[in-house]
Amino acid sequence: MFDFSTRMGGDQPVRMVLPQVTPRTEPRVILRRLWRGSGFIVLGALFMVAVAVALLGLITPRYTSSMQVLVDPSDLRVVENDVNARQPQADSGVSIAESQVRVIQSDNVLRRVIAKLHLDQDDEFVLPDGNNPTLNWIKGALGMLPPPASRDPVNIALDTLQNRLTVRRAERTFVIDVAVQSRDAEKAARIANAIGDAYFAEEAAARTDTARRASDALAGRLANLKRDVEQAESAVVRYREDHKLVASSGRLLTDQQLGDLNQQLVTASIKTAEAKSRLEQARRMRSSDPSTALPEMLQSLEMQALRQQYATLSRNTAELATRLGERHPAMAEQYAQQRDLQRLIQREKERIIETTQKDYDRAAASEAAIRANLDRVKTETVSSDRAYVGLRELERTLDARRGVYEAYLKRAREASEQERLNTTNVRVISVATPARQRTFPPSPKIVLPVALVLGLLLGGGIALALGADSDRRRNQRAAARPAASFRAADA
Repeated sequence: MFDFSTRMGGDQPVRMVLPQVTPRTEPRVILRRLWRGSGFIVLGALFMVAVAVALLGLITPRYTSSMQVLVDPSDLRVVENDVNARQPQADSGVSIAESQVRVIQSDNVLRRVIAKLHLDQDDEFVLPDGNNPTLNWIKGALGMLPPPASRDPVNIALDTLQNRLTVRRAERTFVIDVAVQSRDAEKAARIANAIGDAYFAEEAAARTDTARRASDALAGRLANLKRDVEQAESAVVRYREDHKLVASSGRLLTDQQLGDLNQQLVTASIKTAEAKSRLEQARRMRSSDPSTALPEMLQSLEMQALRQQYATLSRNTAELATRLGERHPAMAEQYAQQRDLQRLIQREKERIIETTQKDYDRAAASEAAIRANLDRVKTETVSSDRAYVGLRELERTLDARRGVYEAYLKRAREASEQERLNTTNVRVISVATPARQRTFPPSPKIVLPVALVLGLLLGGGIALALGADSDRRRNQRAAARPAASFRAADA
């Protein structure tokens, strides 16, 4: 631009001030800078690839082996009892599976693995302490040196194993994945399978311990319950003895006697009525004709024989009277024989009447005695019923205590047997096998291309930075040159 505010003479030169040009960052400028720095790009790529190859050779590879465990929330229905048989709620399955994930990661399970595989003696899991006193002093000053109580090899191996262990549950499943990293693929698989075995052993030990504690608690309670039952039984027996409440077959003796006497009274009443009926019939036959038929219950062998003789004699007498006449001397003898038979028959009737009377008297006396006993037993039953009220209360207490004792005894035996059963429905669905490829560092197929790209980016950045610096210096040199002057007349 021209500065016309200054007064100019003919010999005074005129200075022209040009605007400062800023470097442009157009694509062609970037490409020009990259082309100029192509050597740096190639060197950066080769450098990063060389670094990646060196790191791949120096870094100790690690291998990961995994196993899978299926946790079914519902236990096996081996026995039906409240000790081991439970039906989980619909929304508790996930919580149970997540709890098992925590159990697998627990110190108890991992300590079993360390003891089984002797990981506390493995240099991979227990790094030896450094012998450099200076380095140890620096670590102690920075608080990086652990206290002596934490230098137990088992604890160190436990911390290392927890860092190498990954346990997770797949979403919407009850399958738990257990993965272990190690320098040796076979060792990783061995540790993963050992974790599964230790988990099952820990679960079985927990179930056994739970059943044992329940059995011991029940056994401790059984002694008190047994003593309560014995005291209740003694109270019942003592109450029966004090109130003379004798029982047989679960019933009081007075109740049994009352029932028996009622039945005997009915039978005795029937016998008395029958004996009275026979006596009345026997009395009616006293004045009857000897040839009159008698009831069967009044018949006897002697009466039958006499009546048979009397009938035969009467028939012979009638025939003889027809043939000889009523006044014949022989008829007197026949009539005399008839009178003798009539006296014998009458005597037999009297004997039968007397026997029937005795039978009736015995039946009536037996009935009276039974009635007397029945009245006495009724009186005793009334007093026994009053005393039986207290007895029933004692028996109810005894039944309640006996029921509780038997329930506890049954449950104690079930809990004792539960120690020998494993009802956990957990199984391994996939065992760990040695990994075919390492987990860390990644494969050269991935590392080398990434290193090449990073090297190209690094070289490109260097090339762009150097190109930008070269352009800046060129502009500064151009700005430092003397400006051209000319006269206003020339302008």
